[in-house]
Amino acid sequence: MKKLIILLVLSFANFQAESQNNNTFTANYEVTYRLEYSPDSTDIKDKSTEDFYLFIGDEKSKFISVNKWVRDSMIVKMAKNFNGSHINMSKRKTPKTKFYEIIFKDYENNQIKVSDRIGGDVFLYSENISPYIWQVNKDKKVINDFKVQKAVTEFAGRKYVAWFTEEIPIPQGPYKFEGLPGLIVQISDLENHYNFQLISFMELKGEKEIINFDNNKNYIKTTKKQLHQTKQDFFDDPISRIPFDLTPQDKRRIKEKYKKQNNPIELDQK
Repeated sequence: MKKLIILLVLSFANFQAESQNNNTFTANYEVTYRLEYSPDSTDIKDKSTEDFYLFIGDEKSKFISVNKWVRDSMIVKMAKNFNGSHINMSKRKTPKTKFYEIIFKDYENNQIKVSDRIGGDVFLYSENISPYIWQVNKDKKVINDFKVQKAVTEFAGRKYVAWFTEEIPIPQGPYKFEGLPGLIVQISDLENHYNFQLISFMELKGEKEIINFDNNKNYIKTTKKQLHQTKQDFFDDPISRIPFDLTPQDKRRIKEKYKKQNNPIELDQK
């Protein structure tokens, strides 16, 4: 485990050095969503939750797990203090995340870039931004003090109901969702396997710089379909991608853990 932490620190040290040369975009808004989801399709009543940031700029946006954002920031700080021989493990309390995916939208180039970590490897794929086909209904109600309106769509094998507010006329939402005449306050699929709910909205007034996605040579370039298959192979045999020795008990625990990760948000990977 210590070897893995050292590798992480070194990789983030390299990442930090590269990031200083990367362009950034100015986030005008910081939106926080809470996701309640069913990771195991055979036990949909077993729910998990995780929070996400959506940083919105003029022509770019970035969607990332709050825990991953905090975790990455902490490891970068560790990298700054790394002397090549010692890491103070007693103070290492990095938050855990089950979502290593980062979704970056570049509207100038009409592209979405998605990175995801599987085992010790980080993958990257790009796809064009495709407009959603929304059916906006007349139904209205109030969610978290926002007046919202109903809209429905289909995406990647699931049907979704969204509630958006024109009180915040920003055509954005959690994950890859967008294209309504106001910010998405809540969106869930009809089976309620994935349910995103807005928990905070903040205008940043140009005070936050967010690192652009970079075509870093350390990424393994892939496609969405190939990434899905790689992830499925990993869930079937997670031990093959773990770069350190494990006890038999740990192997059994990890296999059981990933066996239950069988309900991805995107069922259709085309």
